[in-house]
Amino acid sequence: MNNRAPAQQSLATAQPANLRKLRVRPWTEKPRQLMTAAIPFTRAQGVSRGITRRALDDERKYKQLGYGVWIETDPSTRVVAPTWADAEWIDERVKLTGLVCIDTGVVACGVTAAKLYGLPVPSNADTRVHVAREDKGPTKRRTNVVFHRYEWLRSENYFGLTLISAAQLFIELARVLTVEQLVVLGDAAVGRWHGGPLTAIDEIRAEIASRRRVRGRLTVERALGLVRDDVDSPPETKLRLRLIDAGLPEPVVHPAVMCSLIGALLHPDMGYPSIRLAIEYEGDHHRSSPTQFAEDNRRISALQAEGWTVIRVSKDSDMAEICGLIAHHLRAGGLI
Repeated sequence: MNNRAPAQQSLATAQPANLRKLRVRPWTEKPRQLMTAAIPFTRAQGVSRGITRRALDDERKYKQLGYGVWIETDPSTRVVAPTWADAEWIDERVKLTGLVCIDTGVVACGVTAAKLYGLPVPSNADTRVHVAREDKGPTKRRTNVVFHRYEWLRSENYFGLTLISAAQLFIELARVLTVEQLVVLGDAAVGRWHGGPLTAIDEIRAEIASRRRVRGRLTVERALGLVRDDVDSPPETKLRLRLIDAGLPEPVVHPAVMCSLIGALLHPDMGYPSIRLAIEYEGDHHRSSPTQFAEDNRRISALQAEGWTVIRVSKDSDMAEICGLIAHHLRAGGLI
């Protein structure tokens, strides 16, 4: 990730944008589901609900989170959650709302906010709860909690949770992520991953410009220069970066191809429009779902009918071989 030549990076931006229209929507307009989640409460709140101090000691019914807050061991409350949310998301939600019980001024930030937004973070990311506040009042040290101070803090309501803005989060995570990891997160934040976008490249630029000092500025600027709108998934981002690392020109994200065979405008994952070369990343569902498999074949046939060559890539592909194959087509087309 250290030697990306500017000339290679500019190829994609030199092509027509061809981007499908994206709009940052409030969470209330996003797909949602109801999930069962524990609702944290303090001892005083429990007493007001008729839960005695003795009852709180019954580990069969209640569990203490560790900072004067309890939850039911067998909750029945239903909460609104994103459609992609899972048990890990619920766990992060419980930990954050537990802190909010005793400190209403905190905002989720760092890896905690990234997980709650559904943004991709490394598997070895910090598991502590990261929260921020803007004021300079005292904070009590708590186990597995990291407090951050901000001169100014921009927050958003996301499915009822107060999180740091996605633009501010991108800049903050430059302190702990590599350039590649930050590009993957950035593509997800401004693209279609998990019902996105959450923000836009221009919003991140404006956030940077508004600051007198940016920690990790070099990482932020290098990563933002590689973030692209309209990417569908983290594997597609990693594939694009792998091609650039191999010394190949950067492919265009979702080039538009009018396919007369099916009377539709198709957008392969990435490609080189000038030589009609498309690259499609196919996750496991492309093979496990008969419906998806049939649709993929329909799309590929339509692209081929327009004279496009389609290279299909999966997580098990030999990337050295894939890069060599793409390089072969680029040389034949005079692009390298």
